Amino acid sequence: MAAPALASSAQVDEALAARGLQSVLAPARRAGADAVAALLQDLAGVDWELLDRQRAALAAPPPAAPCPLEPPELLPPPARATPENEAAARRGWEALRAGRVAVATVAGGQASRLGFDAPKGTFPLAPVSGASLFQMLAGQVRRLRELSGAALPWIIQTGPENHADTHRFLERHNWFHLRRDSVLLVCQGTLPALSADGQLLLAAPDRLFRNPDGHGGFYAALSGSGALAELRRRGVDTLFSCQVDNALVRMGDPVFLGHHLGRGADMSAKVVEKTDPGEKVGMLARCGGRHVVLEYSDLPPELAARRAADGSLLYRAGNIAIHAFTLSFVEAMAGAQLPLHLARKKVRALDAGGQPVERDAVKFETFVFDAMPLARCVAVQLVERDEEFAPLKNRDGVDSIRTAREALDRRARRWCAAALPQLRLAEHGWVEIEPGLAYDAADLRSRAGEVELVACGRLLRRR
Repeated sequence: MAAPALASSAQVDEALAARGLQSVLAPARRAGADAVAALLQDLAGVDWELLDRQRAALAAPPPAAPCPLEPPELLPPPARATPENEAAARRGWEALRAGRVAVATVAGGQASRLGFDAPKGTFPLAPVSGASLFQMLAGQVRRLRELSGAALPWIIQTGPENHADTHRFLERHNWFHLRRDSVLLVCQGTLPALSADGQLLLAAPDRLFRNPDGHGGFYAALSGSGALAELRRRGVDTLFSCQVDNALVRMGDPVFLGHHLGRGADMSAKVVEKTDPGEKVGMLARCGGRHVVLEYSDLPPELAARRAADGSLLYRAGNIAIHAFTLSFVEAMAGAQLPLHLARKKVRALDAGGQPVERDAVKFETFVFDAMPLARCVAVQLVERDEEFAPLKNRDGVDSIRTAREALDRRARRWCAAALPQLRLAEHGWVEIEPGLAYDAADLRSRAGEVELVACGRLLRRR
C-alpha cells in the first residue's frame, strides 16, 4: 500500500460526498476553523481506493474454504550437518561478506501486555544483565558485522505510537555501538477505523481514529520511507526479517539465507515443528501450488490432527514470522493489494454529538505473510524450537517473560556445554551470554580464550 498523494480540500469534499461520509466534518465545524483545517489535512492523506476496499470488506461474506492443502517441503534445521546445509552456509556467508544482505526487525508494538509502558524492543529481558530486546538484537548485528566484514544495515520498523520513544531509547544507548547511519528507523502506516456501517470514526474533532496497518504494512513502509532505495544504493539485494519479540531469533542466519538464494526464492520462511494439533500458531502449507499461511483457527480439526507415516503431524510447519526476501519482491509487494483482515473492537471515539464514548469499531490490518502466495518460489526451513523460537507475548503463563528467560538460559547452557566444557555451571541461577559475544555455539568455541564467567549471576562475557 503505497502512500497516497495529499488531496486538496475540494478533492476531499468531493471524495466524502461521493461516499456519503460528509458527517465526519460536523464535530470539526462545531469546534472552529482550525479544527476543520486540521481534519481536512488528515483526510487529505486517506487512500480513497483503499478505503473503498475497507468498506466493501465490511459486507463481504466470510472467506471461502481454502483449496485442498498439502504440507510444504521442509529443509532441515541449520544445525544439522547435511551437504545441502553446508552448501547453503557457504552461499549465505558469501552474500553476507559481499554486502548483499540487510536485516530488518518489525518492532511497532508496545509492551503493555508485559506490564511495561514502553516499546516492546526496550523491554529488559536478558536474565542476568537486564539487556533489552534491542540490545540483544544489536549484539547479533554487531557480531555478524565482525564475522562478515560487511556493513549489514539494520532496519527497525516502528509504529506511530512508539517511533519517537524507540529513537530516543536507541540514541540514549548510543545505538549500541553500531554506526548511526547503519541503523534505519522506518515507521509503519495507519488505516482509518470504521463503524460497522462504514462511517469514518474520529479520535478528536480534528483527527481521524486510525490504527496501525499491521505487519503487512512492512512493504509499503520500506518503500515509502526511501529505505529500499537506500539499500539498493548500498548494494543490498536480499533482506532478512524477524519480529522483535522472539528472544531466540538468529538474525541474518547464513544457512537460511543460503537456501533462500540457492532456491531462487522471492520469499522464504522459517518454521518450527508443531507437536500439538491445538497449538495456537499459524500453519504454513501449500494450496493450489502456492505457499500460504493459515491462522490456527482456519485449519479444520481433522486436518490439524492428521499424522504422517512417521507419527509426526502432517501439517506441522508452525509459522514464526522469520522471512527472507529479494528486494525486488519487497518493492513489488509495496504496491500489492494484500487481503484486509478485520478486527471488531471497542474503541474510544467521538459519537454523533462529538463526545468521546466507547464505540464499536472495525480495525483493518494486513499481514506480511499474505504476500507468500504471490511469490514464484518459497524456501521453507524447519528450525529447532529450543534454538530459535521463544516468543515474548504475555506477562505470565505461556509465551511469557519467565518462559522466554528460561529459553535463553537453556540455550546459553547448551552453548557453554558444547563450547566451554571446562566451565562448571551451577544448576541454580541464570546463565547468560553477553549480547554480541558469540553468534552461535561454534563461534563461542572459537572465542574460548577471550571470555570469562563472572559470578554475579553467571554472565559469560569478553575479558
